[in-house]
Amino acid sequence: MAIYYFKTGSGEPFTDKTDAGDDAVAKGHAIKVSDAPEGIESWRMSYNFGTSSVDVKYAGKSNDDAVIDYKAEKDAETAAEATQYKQDTKDRDAADA
Repeated sequence: MAIYYFKTGSGEPFTDKTDAGDDAVAKGHAIKVSDAPEGIESWRMSYNFGTSSVDVKYAGKSNDDAVIDYKAEKDAETAAEATQYKQDTKDRDAADA
């Protein structure tokens, strides 16, 4: 397990650097976690204040597979937004007619 620092309030990753992390903890900007998973990219981690543990997005997958899944998820969101935009435009045009 590794040491990692997370932002207080949001649980977003802050840093794995001890000097910057300890300084942020002293100022109340971050919390120190001693049992963060090793070998996981920071964008996949978040601190869960309810369980006092680190959650890992796409748990059980390699970083490469997680990137593939993340891109697929974002592509699907973009396609859904484009479809919704087209429908909104049609509805607005129909209402104006």
